[in-house]
Amino acid sequence: MDIHTKELEYLLNNFWCIKEQNPSLYFDIKNNLDYYKNFIQTKLGSRLLITDRFIKLEKIPSVPKSYMGINCFNDPLEYVILFIILLFLEDKPKLEQFILSSLIDYVKNIAATLELDNQPDWNLFHHRKCLVNVINHLKDLGIIKVVEEHLSFTENANAEALYESTGLSNYYVREFKGNILEYTTLNDFINDEFSNQNENIGDVRRYKIYRHLLYSLVAYSEDLNEYELDYLRKFRGPISNELSKYTEGELELTKSMSLLMYPVDSKEKYDFPNNKAISDIVLMVSSKILDYINTGKMILNSNETFSLTKEELLQLINDVRNDNLEYFSKNYKEMSKENFFTEIVNYMKEYDFIKTDDIGYKIYPMVSKFVGYIPKDDKEQLDLFGGSYE
Repeated sequence: MDIHTKELEYLLNNFWCIKEQNPSLYFDIKNNLDYYKNFIQTKLGSRLLITDRFIKLEKIPSVPKSYMGINCFNDPLEYVILFIILLFLEDKPKLEQFILSSLIDYVKNIAATLELDNQPDWNLFHHRKCLVNVINHLKDLGIIKVVEEHLSFTENANAEALYESTGLSNYYVREFKGNILEYTTLNDFINDEFSNQNENIGDVRRYKIYRHLLYSLVAYSEDLNEYELDYLRKFRGPISNELSKYTEGELELTKSMSLLMYPVDSKEKYDFPNNKAISDIVLMVSSKILDYINTGKMILNSNETFSLTKEELLQLINDVRNDNLEYFSKNYKEMSKENFFTEIVNYMKEYDFIKTDDIGYKIYPMVSKFVGYIPKDDKEQLDLFGGSYE
């Protein structure tokens, strides 16, 4: 691992680096591009945008996963609002100001004109909250700035605010080679950059392997085709050395999965574990599952997976809840057994710990990599499950 690893890690784990927001890091990255630019081009095959205002590594995954969405978004409507706002900002140069009322009128009118399935209704609290979430996302990315904001639009539909465009909105979405109006599946967007190329040989195969490892939390054998699996097995040594040189991650390969394991104190990699209470609970559930495996209560198949019925998984998760209820916040203490189960399962599915199958739920070997426990005599652990619920 080199001294410049932190700079590449930042590009890998952040949308972009804006000079105005972080000038020292911007120049550190720019001045040391020669160190890792070749790695980005020859191993990842990713586009690196370098301007006098920002540096952005376009991270297009080999296989799309649900956790690759925008973490602060919880509703499809937010994505609809986001792209309509990007249309609104398209012709607004840096420093041009606009008011909230003109923005919300534009969003509503465009959604109606395009006859979208998700139509915003600003009389609804939830829809107003969706818009505020999108605005906050764009603020965090440096695409818009708040000039003046008095009342919360979430609480008051008549609230007004003044914003300013930074001129960066046109760089939010990547460029496409083909006509996206003709695309009908998610894979059409993923494969756009490799159109008319054989993805099973040469450069593209290498790009996809490195993207599996650097842009995904884990790559299961079922995520890779036979050519990618063959490449990974034949070149695991050089791949491991390359990744150790440019990242803080350590390559781990098993019969059925490959992943980069990062230091315990890393807070970047797809935010798991994170500061949400549910993340801690999932660690406990994973620990319980691992105990079952180690004691022979669950037998792994040849792919290092096993299946449980809904009733079996419900019992396991409920056991974790009962064993640790004293550490839970009020929200989880009062939650019904079924709602608690649904929330935990959906979160584990999102991070590829489990998937549904014909029996009920298929448990993947990732559970063995992220486990947790509570030292019963450590009073400081009493707020372990007291994190954010947003």
